[in-house]
Amino acid sequence: MQPSPLELNAGSAFDITDIDQDGFLGKEDMDLAGPLVADRLGLPAEAPARDRLRDAYLRVWESVLTAVGADASGRVSRRRYVEYAASPRLDRTGFIVHIVWPITEALWDALDTDGDQRLSMAEYLHLWSAYEVETSEAREAFILLDTDGDGHLGKDEFAQAMYDFYFSLDPKKTAIPILGRC
Repeated sequence: MQPSPLELNAGSAFDITDIDQDGFLGKEDMDLAGPLVADRLGLPAEAPARDRLRDAYLRVWESVLTAVGADASGRVSRRRYVEYAASPRLDRTGFIVHIVWPITEALWDALDTDGDQRLSMAEYLHLWSAYEVETSEAREAFILLDTDGDGHLGKDEFAQAMYDFYFSLDPKKTAIPILGRC
């Protein structure tokens, strides 16, 4: 059976955090993910945003352990994470608050370099280049996510995009290539 768009999206989110690409998330992956993204974003060693990214990934790891559960080796399999994230019984608010939003907010703070509480296309493209998303796909996603057409993403548009990525039943919204094409 083909995975649903929500399962594909949850799998993509898992894959970008599975640093060693072994099909499991472990604390080691999360320890490395924040600094790796900070490096890819070009954040200086002394930048507070670097610490916020590292801390966000570690907080999310604790939340994943609590919510999803780990195997005997203390890791979470891709299959288990995707099943959890795509479950119709999922506490969506809790998932967003504890697993999605901490990293999203830390990324927002790192990217909104001019402090205007919105992301330009250049800031948005910079974000997804750190996750190795193709520029054309990131540009397409930006245009689709800019719901008011002002050439910027407000924090509300960004938050809605992250929610839709995981939970929308509208195929047009789940197909937006936030993390590239699956």
